[in-house]
Amino acid sequence: MLIQEENCFYPDGFMYSDPSEHGFVKEDFWVEDRLHCWLIEPRNRKADPAAVVHLHGNAENMTSHVTGSLFLPEIGHRLITFDYAGYGRSKGTPTLAGIQDDARAVFRHVLGMPEKFGDRIFGFGQSMGAYTLGRVLPDLPALKGAILEAGLYSFYDLFVQAYPQMRCEVPSEGFSALDTLPLSPVPKLFIHGTGDMVVPYEHSIRMHEAASEPKELMILDGVGHIDAFISRHARSYMEKIHTFILENS
Repeated sequence: MLIQEENCFYPDGFMYSDPSEHGFVKEDFWVEDRLHCWLIEPRNRKADPAAVVHLHGNAENMTSHVTGSLFLPEIGHRLITFDYAGYGRSKGTPTLAGIQDDARAVFRHVLGMPEKFGDRIFGFGQSMGAYTLGRVLPDLPALKGAILEAGLYSFYDLFVQAYPQMRCEVPSEGFSALDTLPLSPVPKLFIHGTGDMVVPYEHSIRMHEAASEPKELMILDGVGHIDAFISRHARSYMEKIHTFILENS
């Protein structure tokens, strides 16, 4: 058995949910005519809400993963989410280098249009999205803060740990978030559950240790992979993220 880079990604084009069906004001837009994005306005619009760019995890597409970030517009923040190349309606094929390029392109677009998105921009990455955010942070000095939930620091290391009996040809050198997190002064909040059976929570501990200040770490007892928002810790989890955004705005 052989693990290759293509085994990192499990996209599909199915439409799982639409925030507009739940009363949210949603706008479709495209970045570089290839990346499909949503802008979701807060349910109770403030005069100048912060904007959070959501980098979703692996498998499926943003229409399924958005359910784990809709608490943000629910509590007053603007939400921007997008699909990497090959996911949902976005064009192309995902690669480890490509998902980073996709994230940079979306952040460039959002940061370059303060009249539309505001000037207080945060990143919120979950699982593969947290890895991607950690990799691109040095290129985003204007970001107000980064929230990295249930993240892995390296696909290669994750596969080697999970499947030591299999040969792994996933790129390793130059593809670890442990190399980039020390290079960014952007405030960082790492969140992970001890019950995560997909990405061991030690990955977030390692990332937090490697990251430059300012940084915080929130470990949630018993919480599974990206399950904090539906766990017994849901209230403290959402309050922590809300406080992090307010304190760094």
